[in-house]
Amino acid sequence: MDSTTIRTRRLLALATAAVMAFGVGACSSDKNTPAAESGQSGPVKMEFWGWAPYEKIVDQWNAAHPNIKVTFKKIPSGGKGGYTQITNAITAGQGPCLAQIEYQAIPSMLVKNTVMDITKDASADMAKYVPSAVSASSIGGKIYGVPVDVGPMVLFYRKDLFAKYGITKPPATWAEYKADAEKVAAADPSVKFGNAPSEGNDLAAYTLQTGQSWYSTSGDSWTVSIDNPGTRKVASFWQDLKDKGLVTKTGNAWDPQFNKAATAGKVLTFVNASWAAGGLKSDLKDQSGKWAVAPMPTWEAGDGKSSSNGGSATSVMTGCKTPREAVQFAEFLASDPQAVKAGITEGLYPASKAGQDDPSLKAGDPYFGGQKAGEVYKASAAQVPSTWTNGPTYQQVESDFTGAIGSGTYPDAVTKVQASTVAAIKKLGLSVTDG
Repeated sequence: MDSTTIRTRRLLALATAAVMAFGVGACSSDKNTPAAESGQSGPVKMEFWGWAPYEKIVDQWNAAHPNIKVTFKKIPSGGKGGYTQITNAITAGQGPCLAQIEYQAIPSMLVKNTVMDITKDASADMAKYVPSAVSASSIGGKIYGVPVDVGPMVLFYRKDLFAKYGITKPPATWAEYKADAEKVAAADPSVKFGNAPSEGNDLAAYTLQTGQSWYSTSGDSWTVSIDNPGTRKVASFWQDLKDKGLVTKTGNAWDPQFNKAATAGKVLTFVNASWAAGGLKSDLKDQSGKWAVAPMPTWEAGDGKSSSNGGSATSVMTGCKTPREAVQFAEFLASDPQAVKAGITEGLYPASKAGQDDPSLKAGDPYFGGQKAGEVYKASAAQVPSTWTNGPTYQQVESDFTGAIGSGTYPDAVTKVQASTVAAIKKLGLSVTDG
């Protein structure tokens, strides 16, 4: 193990700031070298790898910056091979200068020594973004990505079907959600109120809302607490609804099974992040005007707590010879008004504070019957608990949870993934405690 890896792992072990939380220090000992000092002459050329629809934004940048040309390469999403592709390319000395990295994956990419500390060049502009996104892009007070988008959780629901089954308002609490589900099932057992969680990201988002985290650090050791009271509450709630046939066993707004059920009027709600609206709009075009958006139900009446699922930063990758220019592009992508507008058009909800006030997000959304859905997203983004810490084995947790959910109950999956995650972190050579 080389000294860089040892230093990186030590930093990661001490990191308590890699969280979907508010507030982060921004001291810096960054040693990044600008292009002029690195010996590069002529126009700067950089590759940017990602899977979000960034093509228009890259074109905007290139048109305005003829001396810094960015080439965008579309790769599979991170969990479906993108991160492996990035890591392998960097190891071979052929990696990109920039890459799209989901917040929850930043710690695991740091373990692999693939992301650069950009604090020196990026810290001055971090006030542009919502604190939760800045915190999620940072580790140990150092910045490893410029926040682009966030995923505030909401409840999507069918207004017409609510009226059909006598539900006068969207459920404000999970207890009301269950009561409404029972009401619908009593009227027609073939109709489901919503869809059950199908993967680790789902359970993480629901647990975040409880205020409890799957990870923490003490000294130089990680503590894994996936099996905590908050996760148990979430697991028991959804298992109960699943056992009683009140929700679909699988399905999301981009899933053919969900689309089939929704087309047949057999499902009334869908809880997920703002970006999931794109799935409804693209796959259920004929239902425009029938769907609406409401705040995510809460565990306690009136507490207002919401959650976040997804979102990503633009990170400068190890080996990039022009990190200063790379940060300039990353900041353009995340905060330039026209770039943000282009991202919103493609379904990205901005991490930029100013971006959340873009006129397009304040206007009525035709798909949701003219409702100002952006106001619901913004309110949700402001109510995410500040207690979540991301861990260093994101892909392992996601894979293990998906497999365990598919073969057993949610409570059993929690037990299994608690154990497998402790083992996975030990395998990385990091100190870990079973919490």
